[in-house]
Amino acid sequence: MVAVPAKTIYLLDTNVLIGLSLWKPMSLQLNDIFWAEFTKALEQGNWILLDVVADEVKFDAELIAWCKEQKKNKLITELDDDSRDRAVEINKLYPMIDQTTFKSEVDTFIIAYAEANSFGIFSRESPRVGGVGLYKIPDVCDVLHIKRLSKPKAFLKEIGFN
Repeated sequence: MVAVPAKTIYLLDTNVLIGLSLWKPMSLQLNDIFWAEFTKALEQGNWILLDVVADEVKFDAELIAWCKEQKKNKLITELDDDSRDRAVEINKLYPMIDQTTFKSEVDTFIIAYAEANSFGIFSRESPRVGGVGLYKIPDVCDVLHIKRLSKPKAFLKEIGFN
């Protein structure tokens, strides 16, 4: 008997959620069918929306409303204290957070939660260039052996879109 590999559940980086909303063919305003299926995949547990990601969405009224709807429907997962503590450790080992703007703080939470739950991460972030500067999601995922995707087509296939 051949073992079937376990299906990976993915966490989304905020840049993906915003990107989907802003990309005209997939925008909330123009593509009700896509967003209905995307929400259905969330309901089915094929991907996870963390509260810290939903809270990071700013300046897009439709996407903010969509996130609030997911929260109302109890489809947003709250980050636990263990993951918050681990995020601090991750940032100490692999500095990701800009200490002036605190940009990328949510990235550490996503990584910590994915690591603790054996989830993957879908992010459009690129790795550091030349190994210089703050660590990025792909860099830390590689070090911690967290599965990651960067291509929307691969992610959509993973969560059941054809």
